[in-house]
Amino acid sequence: MEVAVVKQEVSQKNYLEKLHSFKKSLFSEFSWLESRDVCLLMGKLAHYHYNKNKFILLGKEKEIYDFLIKHSYNPYTIYRWLLLERIPDDIKHQLKNKEMSQKKAVSEAFKRRKETTESICLSVKELGLALIRRM
Repeated sequence: MEVAVVKQEVSQKNYLEKLHSFKKSLFSEFSWLESRDVCLLMGKLAHYHYNKNKFILLGKEKEIYDFLIKHSYNPYTIYRWLLLERIPDDIKHQLKNKEMSQKKAVSEAFKRRKETTESICLSVKELGLALIRRM
């Protein structure tokens, strides 16, 4: 009876708690790994996980992939969690309230980041043209 209760508690953790526990175990196992490289590495491992014929893993990447499989982590799920960690707070709130799916949240965050970059470039261009006109 206790096993069922513990399993239910573990499955009810949200993705941020699961990601935090994953990072803790990953960094304890691989102390040389830097946190800024984890997302890039997980992206590569995620694509390898589903397209093993197109990619080859060697050395440290293979060790990390074996660690993931040994601890029953899906590399693509971890990669998706890492992407969700970087989304804006309002999208996180919608995700927490189950108003938006994880896939839609990542897509929306990407669109916003792209729009912001384009709008900044456009405003800099307009300011530059206005400055030239005034000369």
